[in-house]
Amino acid sequence: MTQTPDFGRRLIVTVDAKGYGSSDELTQHQIQEAIPVLLTAAAERVGLDRGTWHVSTTGDGEMAVLPTTVEEPRLLDLYVPEVAYVLRRHNHNRTEAGRLRLRMVIHHGSAVSSPTAGYSGNGIVTAARVVDSDALRDVLAGSGADLVVAVTAPVHQDVVAQGHTRLRPEDFVLTTVRNKEYEEPVWVHVPGHHPRRPGGFGGGATALSPITSGMGPAPSPAPEAARSDRPGEPGAGPEPRDSPAVTNVMHGDVDASNAVFGVRY
Repeated sequence: MTQTPDFGRRLIVTVDAKGYGSSDELTQHQIQEAIPVLLTAAAERVGLDRGTWHVSTTGDGEMAVLPTTVEEPRLLDLYVPEVAYVLRRHNHNRTEAGRLRLRMVIHHGSAVSSPTAGYSGNGIVTAARVVDSDALRDVLAGSGADLVVAVTAPVHQDVVAQGHTRLRPEDFVLTTVRNKEYEEPVWVHVPGHHPRRPGGFGGGATALSPITSGMGPAPSPAPEAARSDRPGEPGAGPEPRDSPAVTNVMHGDVDASNAVFGVRY
């Protein structure tokens, strides 16, 4: 007898590694081994038990359906920064070709469970399409970061925009994901970076500047006012004059207690 799949709405976290398909087999094997080890270490450091997550490997990443006990703020405030940290430690002193760089998507949507087929549903499809989108690939390539994170509309509108996380709306940049028949807005965050222009990616990736002192780039100095060389016109400086040469010659005693010396020209 066929069992009816169980419908539910769950948090879905998917990750994908940059450059997996173009890597040789040895590198692909190293990526497959490193991803679950690093993600498990990050989760343990912030008190999350990945043993309760339903994780499906995708070769160059994984798709995880989380239990209802895990909420979005714990992922955004604790898990995401820790993943960025363990990736930075992992990539320390590695060559550019040897770096492990990840795209991550956090989505809240439908996840239909089956005893034989695992999880399916529109939420699974959405997370997979966003993590594989050109928009997210462009941000990772353009930022130079180890990790980029995209959140879908339910997560952004219900969690970020409502102030339930330490991240502010301006820590994200709105872009559009177009993948097959899927076309939806997503909000992209790069840990340790902030957008130079809050307006968006302009159809692709925009440059992201590292956060240093927590302040944006210093403003450019204001241009100096135009200066006219013609006397009497706005912006004109004082009319240049030759400095006079003055020589005072005194003979005998001089009582100058109430005198005023000056030059008139």
